[in-house]
Amino acid sequence: MAATQFHHDESLLDLIDRVGDLKFLPRTGWLLAGVTGAESVADHSCGVALIALFLAETINADWTAQGIDEPLRVDQVMALALIHDLAESLLTDLPRRSSSLLGESVKHSVETQAMHEILDHLPNGAYYHNLWQSYNTASTPEARLIKDVDKLEMAAQALRYAQRGHRNLQEFWQGRHWHYPISQSLFEQLLRRHLPDAL
Repeated sequence: MAATQFHHDESLLDLIDRVGDLKFLPRTGWLLAGVTGAESVADHSCGVALIALFLAETINADWTAQGIDEPLRVDQVMALALIHDLAESLLTDLPRRSSSLLGESVKHSVETQAMHEILDHLPNGAYYHNLWQSYNTASTPEARLIKDVDKLEMAAQALRYAQRGHRNLQEFWQGRHWHYPISQSLFEQLLRRHLPDAL
């Protein structure tokens, strides 16, 4: 029992280190766009979690209108929001140009390897790894919501940076696919604030 507890303690200490790394890891896409004082991955994950919580509750108030068969499991939404970028604590934040060069299959493979390294020795780590895999493949309604919120939070951040005078941010508004009608509506409203004549 003592050996197991020690093993768990070591794994939790490693996780604490990974979380600390995310606080100091800037979102690389912003840096490449010339943004000074760019947000960290942890900043982004916090924003995703808060938006996802209340967006999930909003969807659950009328879930059939959003095209799902049952209400979202808010506990899974929150867990996914918190861990969706955890692999970046080992891989760092790969900007779109790097991901495109690597290809989706290579990116997913190395992210999976990183998540195994982070989660495998944690209590219930297999559950969280499988949950994260659902995000990676967008295979559940909860995972698809986090895919949407990940992009929504980025668009909201792009709007803030634009309001601070940054102008090289076009890529953060382009090529978006939405899983939920409410996500698309929120994005269009953000885009309207950014470019009032865009829609």
